[in-house]
Amino acid sequence: MKYKFLIKKIENYRLLMRCKVSLFAILTIVYGCKEKNSDEKWRHVELQPLDKSQTITIITQDDKRYFINGVHKNIPSDGYLLVDMSKVDPLGDGISVCWNDSGHKWKIASAYARLVENKLDTSRFLYYEPKGKLEEPVSDGFLGSNCGGVLIRENLKPRGNLIVNYIVH
Repeated sequence: MKYKFLIKKIENYRLLMRCKVSLFAILTIVYGCKEKNSDEKWRHVELQPLDKSQTITIITQDDKRYFINGVHKNIPSDGYLLVDMSKVDPLGDGISVCWNDSGHKWKIASAYARLVENKLDTSRFLYYEPKGKLEEPVSDGFLGSNCGGVLIRENLKPRGNLIVNYIVH
């Protein structure tokens, strides 16, 4: 009788351990998937001024980054600005924007990115990258009260007149 009780207790312990291992495996898979999405959240971003009167959608695919006026889930066939990100250090992936500046709805800069294609109305939207004496990006022209900036891959609060919304799919 004593042994039957002990055997039953061992069987219950084994069953409990199998359940714990299964639960651990499921949690690891779920958490791993969640972490990948949060690491990649900078690939689809919406920028807005503090008054939320405008939106710029930024979609990054590999070394290509698209700036699109308005809210977009996908890259349109027209009406975007495309930059090459191949020379941009992930730790210094900065974006600066000014709203309603010099007759433009917005002007935007992406440090060390190279302009590839501009399919935006250049009288309303401007891509402008001010450079220093050594051809390094500088913040001249992006420091006014209507401007803001963010290191897009960092989990930091943006500076100035800017709201950043990360869109996780």
